[in-house]
Order: sequence, then structure tokens, then C-alpha cells
Amino acid sequence: MSFVDLIVQPLSNLGHFWQQKVNSRLLRWNLIFIAIQIGLLAWKFTQLPPQVPLYYSLPWGESQLATASYLFLLPTISIVALFIDNLFAVSFFKNQPLLSRFSVVTSLLISFFSAFTLIRIVFLIS
Repeated sequence: MSFVDLIVQPLSNLGHFWQQKVNSRLLRWNLIFIAIQIGLLAWKFTQLPPQVPLYYSLPWGESQLATASYLFLLPTISIVALFIDNLFAVSFFKNQPLLSRFSVVTSLLISFFSAFTLIRIVFLIS
């Protein structure tokens, strides 16, 4: 089985997977959180200072700062997690429905916490 077949087969099952009510709601909420992140960055990016606090796990001070363009990492990570987790969820859906549901919920949590972090950063400094 080639690499292309490994990707095409789960994508063909995608329609059946998203016809379930819970899965479609989770996808919608995930997309809403990603849209909030992108919209907030588009709205406030010109008002941001050149450096913003992003690395909260580092010691207090300049080591926590990053350029404002690094804030685009948060929605990018959310989009990548959405794609990868949903690809896993679709491929595990027939054999492991609970595992596929956990995968979709994981991508939702990543998007939610990314949106929450971005909102806190932007409104803290603006």
C-alpha cells in the first residue's frame, strides 16, 4: 500500500464521519475558534507593539518576548492540529470510534486554548 493510498482512503470516509451530529458540531466549534484567532490577529495586528509576551514558561523579562509576527503560530498550530487529528479520527473511525472521538476533541482543545492564549496576549498589551 502506497503513501497516497494511506491518505486517500481515510479522506474518502470523511463524509460519513462528519455526518454524525457530534463530530460535525465539534468541527464547527473548532473552525469557530480558528476563525476567532485569525480575525483577532487581522483586527489588532497593526496596533500591537513590535515585541509581545509569548513564551510564558521562560523566566520573566525579555526572554518571554517574541516579535508580533510569532503570534501567527497559534492559529497555524490550531489548523495543523485540526488537519492531523481529523485525519487520524477518520482513519480510526470504523475500528476505534472512541479513539477517533478523542482525537477530534483534542484538536478542539488545542484550538480553544490557542484562542484563549491569543485573546489574553492581545488584550493584555493593547
